[in-house]
Amino acid sequence: MIAPILDHLWQSTVILCLAGLATQLLRRNSAGARYWLWFAASVKFLIPLSLLTALSCRLLPVPRLPVLSAPASELGQRLSEPFVQAPSLPSAVAGGPVPVPAGHLSTVLLVVWGVGCAAVLSSWVIRWCRIRRALSSAKPLWPSSLEVPIPLRESPGLVEPGLVGFWGPVILVPAGLIERLTSAEVRGILAHELCHYRRRDNLTAAVHMLVEALFWFYPPIWWLGARLIAERERACDEAVLAAGNDAEIYAGSILKVCRYFKQTAIACTSGVSGADLRRRVEEIMNSRNAFPVGRAKKLIISLSIAGSLFGMVLFGALRGPVARAEASASAAPAPAQQATLLSEQEQDQNEGVFIPRDFDRFAGYYEDETSALYARVYRNGAHYYSQFTGRPRAEFYPEGPTTFFAPAVGIYIRFVTAPDGQISGMFLRQSGPLRPWFRISKSTFDAATAELQRRIRENTPSPGTDASLLRWIQSWQRQGRPNYEDMEPAVAAVAREEAPLTADLFQQLGSLKSLSFLRVNPVGMDVYLGTFAHGQATFNIGPLDSSGKVVSRGWEVLP
Repeated sequence: MIAPILDHLWQSTVILCLAGLATQLLRRNSAGARYWLWFAASVKFLIPLSLLTALSCRLLPVPRLPVLSAPASELGQRLSEPFVQAPSLPSAVAGGPVPVPAGHLSTVLLVVWGVGCAAVLSSWVIRWCRIRRALSSAKPLWPSSLEVPIPLRESPGLVEPGLVGFWGPVILVPAGLIERLTSAEVRGILAHELCHYRRRDNLTAAVHMLVEALFWFYPPIWWLGARLIAERERACDEAVLAAGNDAEIYAGSILKVCRYFKQTAIACTSGVSGADLRRRVEEIMNSRNAFPVGRAKKLIISLSIAGSLFGMVLFGALRGPVARAEASASAAPAPAQQATLLSEQEQDQNEGVFIPRDFDRFAGYYEDETSALYARVYRNGAHYYSQFTGRPRAEFYPEGPTTFFAPAVGIYIRFVTAPDGQISGMFLRQSGPLRPWFRISKSTFDAATAELQRRIRENTPSPGTDASLLRWIQSWQRQGRPNYEDMEPAVAAVAREEAPLTADLFQQLGSLKSLSFLRVNPVGMDVYLGTFAHGQATFNIGPLDSSGKVVSRGWEVLP
């Protein structure tokens, strides 16, 4: 939950910064143009780019995770065995410090956000109720010398003049205002409020109030609100002066209102004394005609914002698949096998008729022993999800009684039933042969997840991965082949197929200068940086099995 929100905030902040630069480009133009730029930046906070990114992910090719192959007969025999609760992890792991689960942290943050949002909304509701009470006690006012197209009412409360309401709005003025001002000053004040009416400023103010309620914790939102008020009032001031009202008389009327009546910030109401009063009066007295926005400026601003939006969508579309493929450590299947798999995956997959409660027997926890990955499978209503270690959840759909597919990530799942009727595991395929996942207990899953979180938090490599990786690199450089006995059989089989390609790789890189640990990636693989005579490469290696053999490994040459 946290990561998508952070993505949305930085994307919206980029648009906000672009709007700020554009307003500088329009500083000699009308305030109305600057206002709509700020308002567009506000609306962006309500529109996550993840929707467009999800669409683009469907249109762009998605990298698949290469997988290790294994004898199907042996795997099928193991999966057909009755499910037995797996033993918990060693006491050294289970007894270690267990961090707060991410789900609990998300819940705490959600509660804090809800309290803050409720507080902001409550403060606005209280202020709005005050205005509604003043409006209910107001009486109609019909100045004989003025033509006002919307109702004008006089309130006994000490509030500044303001436009109240969205649909069927009224202009509310304090009692005694008309008597204290000259006719020219009254015309200026009412012209200001009618400008708010024509611009629908109450409605746009309500939109930004919603943004402030949702993102109350983000300071730029409140700064943006101040900019909206300032440009909104300046735009109305410009319209009043453009209509032929005298600048000195109009500025004097604003000062009189602030002198004789209470200045109150009203929720969803456009008043006459908003923004920085001193600066407003100075701008009114020094007013000059605003230049129209030229075509060149419109083109520059449009291309800048459109280019930024496109770049964010493209970045999100490319980053998602790459993140899902980061932990892949094995080679692709043989060409003939790959062609068969692609042919199978290109066939239409349609959601079958499936009763949601029938899915409950599949729900549980699973482990891929070859790569030490874990998965949780669960149901939420009529929706079915799988969430693999270090990756976001994926929704999948029934294709048959025991087969499912997730089109967004290209995963096919077939659950296996043991003779005793229990679900003992599943076969999973993602751009490769079927891989077995064996069912485990929740305690094993929780302990493994806690251990992974601890390793990531403390940035601690798995024991023996550094020495194993160093031996593998040195075996290539000294004898031109790896030590296959250090690998799990399936990994060794793939390594033999890749031997010519790997030999060319190390020949290009040259001799090893240094090997340093970088981090633990989200799926639990240790990432190392190798510096060679002719370049650098990153190596991913998963935790070794109980006999010290490699079960997953991959590399990437850096540009």
